[in-house]
Formats: sequence, C-alpha cells, structure tokens
Amino acid sequence: MEQINLLDRCKAGDEAAWRELFARRAGQIYHWAVLLGLGPADAEDAAQEVLVIAARRIQSCTTEEVMTSWLYQITRRVASNQRQKRWLQRWIGGGFTMDEGAFVHAQSGDRTLELTARRCLAQLPREQAEILVMREVVGLSQKDCARILGVPQGTVASRLRRAQRAFRERWGEDAPRLAGRELEETR
Repeated sequence: MEQINLLDRCKAGDEAAWRELFARRAGQIYHWAVLLGLGPADAEDAAQEVLVIAARRIQSCTTEEVMTSWLYQITRRVASNQRQKRWLQRWIGGGFTMDEGAFVHAQSGDRTLELTARRCLAQLPREQAEILVMREVVGLSQKDCARILGVPQGTVASRLRRAQRAFRERWGEDAPRLAGRELEETR
C-alpha cells in the first residue's frame, strides 16, 4: 500500500498531519523570521501567522519537495509586514534590541556568535541579507531564490557574491573571538 505524504494528508484535513507539520516546521520558521530581522517576540508571532496562512493556503503548495521554499516565501512576506508595522515602535524606542538572544544555545559562546551574526546581517542592505538567509541558511536553490525574488538567476548569483563579501567584511570588523574559537572556523 502506498503511503500518503505529509502534504497530501494536510490537504485532506488530517489533524495528526497538521500537528506533525507544525512540529517539524515551527522552529525553522521562527529562525528564518529572526534572521529576516525580527526580534524574538515578533518572530514568534510571525511563525504563528505563517502557520495560519499555510493552513489556509495549503492547496496552493504543489508538492512536498517545494514546501520549504513555499513556507519561506510566506515567512518572507510576514516578516516584511511585521517590520513595516514595527518601524515606528523601534524609532520611538519600544522595539527589540539586537542584544536579545533569539535561539537556544548549547554553549555559552554561541549566544555571542548569534548576536554578532545578526548584527552583521542587520548592517547589510535588505536584498543582501535576504539572499544570504535564503541560500546559506534556508538552503534554497538559486532557481528557487530567483522565483521568490522575481529576478533572474544571474542576479541571485551576483547579489549572493556581494552579500558574502559584505558579510565577511562586517564579520571581520565586528566579531570578537568567541569561546576560544578562531574566526576562521566560523566563516
């Protein structure tokens, strides 16, 4: 008997499949939202919103193989909307600070590494930070990035090169030695 994949089970309204999808993807979506510039509380809200949107629009996800890029695309839009809503709050001073850790870390130096990486990403132009997250963190293909961004694949490649170079420059300027690790190990 052929096993029905998770996406098809979700499309059929299987509650256990939805719980499984949420359990598998909620943390991943949260991480993406943080790396797209949201503070921890906003990223939690965004992850919940992404999952609600995914539940409403599950029929538009064509295959399980494209689910990661489909969810990332929703996350990208939700994070953008969250940033737009929060800009005034940050200017007034009520927003998050980049000193808040957003991830659980196994080692004490990992929080410093996270905050340094997020500060470096925040200093990049939005299009560069976004392409770095899409390719290096989410692991989307160049083709998927081009489709999501609505640009040619060559543009994705050139943005990625510029983003990697800019990130390395900022990393070299701003990153302290972390928990006895050499910077070269973290690049």
